Amino acid sequence: MLIKMIPGNRSQQRNPLVYLDIAIDGESAGRIIIELRSDVVPKTAENFRALCTGEKGVTSNGKPLHFKGTKFHKAISQFMVQGGDIVNGDGTGGESIYGPTFEDENFILKHEEGVLSMANRGRPHTNGSQFCITTVECPQLDGTNVVFGRVLAGLGLVHEVQACSDDARPRVECVIESCGELSGEWDARCCDGTLDRLPDYPADMPHLHRVHIEELMSSINDVKCSGNQLFSVSRYKAATRKYRKCLRYLPHAHAAIQHMCDAPRRHSQRRSSDLYAAVPSQPRRLLYEARRLHQLRQILLRGPRSG
Repeated sequence: MLIKMIPGNRSQQRNPLVYLDIAIDGESAGRIIIELRSDVVPKTAENFRALCTGEKGVTSNGKPLHFKGTKFHKAISQFMVQGGDIVNGDGTGGESIYGPTFEDENFILKHEEGVLSMANRGRPHTNGSQFCITTVECPQLDGTNVVFGRVLAGLGLVHEVQACSDDARPRVECVIESCGELSGEWDARCCDGTLDRLPDYPADMPHLHRVHIEELMSSINDVKCSGNQLFSVSRYKAATRKYRKCLRYLPHAHAAIQHMCDAPRRHSQRRSSDLYAAVPSQPRRLLYEARRLHQLRQILLRGPRSG
């Protein structure tokens, strides 16, 4: 069972943990889990935490002080994605839980890959609700933008939002469909009501290399079956997401199987047919299914044709 092979993550720090559930082009895409560095920037961290829970009511013009329903309005390759405009939704507005703006707390934390940083108006002490998530190291922002958190899981999803960019604006809507605060224990497993229980990205499964190949291939097959189920009810975008997810995990399965094949070769000169026979039948069958998945992906992503 996958539940046994992916241990939960127990937060050892007392910093708040929050989540952003993201929808891309109208389909749920996954969850970003964030640690807020209240140990370094408590006021800035509390602003983001409260905007995730929506507990502070409304802005001065009656808009909810809540990230739910807001968009990522900017995405720049090899830089960052930006969102959090709770007032206008397009990057021209925003408001903090303390008022229209609040001061820069400090610049102790640096802009490494996968950190959250406050967006401002290009002047000191103009923080509101807008934030960015870096996808690479950004030292040019050190000393001007306040870092207040880091992505614990879901950085692959941040890169996916970034990949939707067209002239710094996402081509499709990338929306925070839900958000809130987490308890001290969390994990990145998929919980969308399907058979799929794998994290959306292999990077969010730190013990992937310890998973038995039979269990991993069975889990990948569950993802494929989930895609088939969605396809059967005409949810083609959601189905395509599942098939793409399979393709993200298959290289890891292939590497594990290759390692199994290479082990006998390191000890004796065996015929290739013997090496093939050393691979368990279930992984062989599912690697065949992987090729079929790849073919199906090509069909699903093919552009429209006339006739």
